[in-house]
Amino acid sequence: MILSDLEIIKKIKEAKKFQKSGNFKAAEKVYADALRDNQKSFDLIFSYALFSKDLKNFVFAKKLLVNLTKKFPSDIKSFIVLAEILTTENRFSEAEQVLLLAKNIAPKNSDLLYNFSRLYLSGKSFELSLKYINKAIDLNKNIDIYKILKADILICTDQIDEALSILEEMKRSEKNDKQLQIKDLISRIYIRKKRYKNAEEILLEMVYEYNHLVIGYLNLSDMYFLTKELDRGLDILNKGISKFPDFIPFYKNLAAIYKNKGQFNKAIECYLLILKKNNLDFISFYELSTIYDFKEHKDDLNRLLNTNINKLDLSSKIYAAFALANIFHKKKEYEKASFFLKIANDESLKKSKSSYDLRIKNAEFIRSIDIKKSKCENIFNSEQLIFIVGMPRSGSTLLENILSLNNQVVDMGEIDFFEESLKEIKDIKDIYSAYKYKLKNRFKAASFFTDKNLFNYVYCPIIYRYFPNAKIIHCMRNPMDNILSMYRTNFRNQSFTFSLEDIAKMYVYHFDVMNEYKKHYGEIIFEYCYEKLVQNPNEEIPKIINWLGWEWDDAYLSPHKNKRNVFTASSSQVRKKIYSSSIRVWKEYERLLTPAIDIVKSNELLKKRI
Repeated sequence: MILSDLEIIKKIKEAKKFQKSGNFKAAEKVYADALRDNQKSFDLIFSYALFSKDLKNFVFAKKLLVNLTKKFPSDIKSFIVLAEILTTENRFSEAEQVLLLAKNIAPKNSDLLYNFSRLYLSGKSFELSLKYINKAIDLNKNIDIYKILKADILICTDQIDEALSILEEMKRSEKNDKQLQIKDLISRIYIRKKRYKNAEEILLEMVYEYNHLVIGYLNLSDMYFLTKELDRGLDILNKGISKFPDFIPFYKNLAAIYKNKGQFNKAIECYLLILKKNNLDFISFYELSTIYDFKEHKDDLNRLLNTNINKLDLSSKIYAAFALANIFHKKKEYEKASFFLKIANDESLKKSKSSYDLRIKNAEFIRSIDIKKSKCENIFNSEQLIFIVGMPRSGSTLLENILSLNNQVVDMGEIDFFEESLKEIKDIKDIYSAYKYKLKNRFKAASFFTDKNLFNYVYCPIIYRYFPNAKIIHCMRNPMDNILSMYRTNFRNQSFTFSLEDIAKMYVYHFDVMNEYKKHYGEIIFEYCYEKLVQNPNEEIPKIINWLGWEWDDAYLSPHKNKRNVFTASSSQVRKKIYSSSIRVWKEYERLLTPAIDIVKSNELLKKRI
């Protein structure tokens, strides 16, 4: 039955009412029934497309929107929403083409320019994103969402002060109805500046003023995780869950906290609960696969094993493939594990370009700095800094777990103090005071501090020259076991680990650099061999403790009893008694690792260590 315009409006309102109440089947039926005889109604088809988009039924939503772009080419709203979906699917070039078609229709439409900016921001093309949002603002200076997006771009490009200026001006406006978004971005700026108290104040305001929304609770729990205040994170999450028991991201944050606290049973419970609410949450499948074998949850396991990953969006495909690789590794089905590992990492490279070139460029810049090879002046220093360096997955977390059993140690984890300090100072001589300032503001006083930012190995000359009393422990592991372990870990912030060739080249580079530095600065560098320690802890651990000049305590032999929070990919492994079963596992993946083996063997010294 052909409906009048008024009747169509009523049907849309009815469907939206069902959707708001959570009755999606009823909403779907209203739309489907109405559409059957009303194929020429733009409003009806567009509303149906938005509904399908909200339900993440992207295939059907795109079908409806493509139809609209053909039937109603003059209305650019359908082009914009279609581009949004394609952007969500990481199909940036296709989204750009859709928006370009719309630009031909409405070249000076500020909303279209705004959506160009959003697209380029999603693709991390920050310069283009800024260019388009400035064009949109030039056309219409009074649209708040344009200014908010500009501030967001400026934050992403470290133009923080300019972003803060825009946001604070908007915050002062009484007429502004975007206070929530503004406060959200201001809190992000404070977090970037490490002004955590300021960020906490704003986030607590958001929790109080917008307690009918999840954002305040979620963002505050994120910040507490970042600042390692896990108990406070638990508290705010439990308050959020009491108000919004079906909001899945709360349980993800809860699981992450339990995992880092070593409460794995509770973490597993959270992930399984998430899968009950959404059985296609592949992030949870992946996280579960790192700590659980699914022995008591065969249905969940079978659902994962029977997933056709080629039909998933890019992000889901990556997590599913990593999860499957972990499952088959636990089953000792290494060929299948290799198959999914390659898929996971190849797909990850589509999403994030390898950071290898950038890391090497930065490292070579540091090496080019003319630094005197004489040791730093002997000044009074009440505490000692211990830098743990090397490659990821080299046994560094196990080492930190051992050292932190000394109750005079503060384990700072993988902090960026060195890099941040270098950016702030004008003269390299000021590096120590800048670093110490950050340390004093963030951590309580102690006799020893461990800095486990592994890539600090490039700063050995600076540490030797300007850091009094500092020591460096270089973590070494069998090259191929180390490379495999990195390749098996979904390091989202270390994209070079998605390429076997780049991991191998990075390993060789770090090995050569550290050999050079040991020749010049060997008196402050200790080489810790992971294999030796796990095979003979009673002999190797005392060597480390003795080199540090500490008194011996038998507790150092039982690092698995350490109750500290662990924030690395090794959080589950270090809770176990010291074990040696991971030695030479790489042989099971030899065919997969061939490109890396060839690179490592090209180095004569490393060839002997394989």
